[in-house]
Amino acid sequence: MILTLKELAEYLRVNERTILRMLKTGKIQGAKIGGQWRFNGSQIDRVFFPSTPIDEDDEDIPMSVLTRPHIGIPVSRLMNEERIILDMKAENIEEAIAELTDPRFFFGLVLDVQDLREKCMARENVLSTGIGNGIAIPHPRDPITTLRAPGSVIYGYSKKGIDFKAPDGNPVHIFFLICSQNIELHLHLMGCMARLLKNEDFVKALPGCENNGDIIKLVMEQERDEFMRLSGNDSSN
Repeated sequence: MILTLKELAEYLRVNERTILRMLKTGKIQGAKIGGQWRFNGSQIDRVFFPSTPIDEDDEDIPMSVLTRPHIGIPVSRLMNEERIILDMKAENIEEAIAELTDPRFFFGLVLDVQDLREKCMARENVLSTGIGNGIAIPHPRDPITTLRAPGSVIYGYSKKGIDFKAPDGNPVHIFFLICSQNIELHLHLMGCMARLLKNEDFVKALPGCENNGDIIKLVMEQERDEFMRLSGNDSSN
């Protein structure tokens, strides 16, 4: 299970400053995703509770993997024109999660859509996935191991905005709901989304997309431009 800084502090019954000191001294390891610390719960247990039985279903992924920036699957490849909502009708958090987890989007992908919906709501009840600037990245608290694809990304846009308890207090208009089979891909996607949504031009262009295909094209173009920059090539060539 992946823990936030606050969750880990509560789990170990210490304050958050103590966790940050342990990070600085190397006693524990963490990955910073989108400006927020994330910790591998199973690794924490190995450090503080060495006698804890190992869950055979638990993936104890090395931090070198958790922090690896690319594992080869772009966000655009996990999107589908049939899983995009350009005019969301939801008026609150619960309705938004329900709309983004419409059974039609996940037909043949998950065994229990209601379970996915409940896990997404459980995540919101712990801490809003609103990141500010009118954006939220809803996701289940734990990976969906029964997902019949490596992952899936659902896009939704609310014209009037939804109170999503974002840290800046502003309503959320742009939603990217992500779910994946494992922690490695989940953290990879969170990192990808953080890089995409840091680009102001990309964010400003999303509301202007007139059809579902335009959304995926915009994501693909942004990912292509980023790849070209990272590889040191000029995208105009």
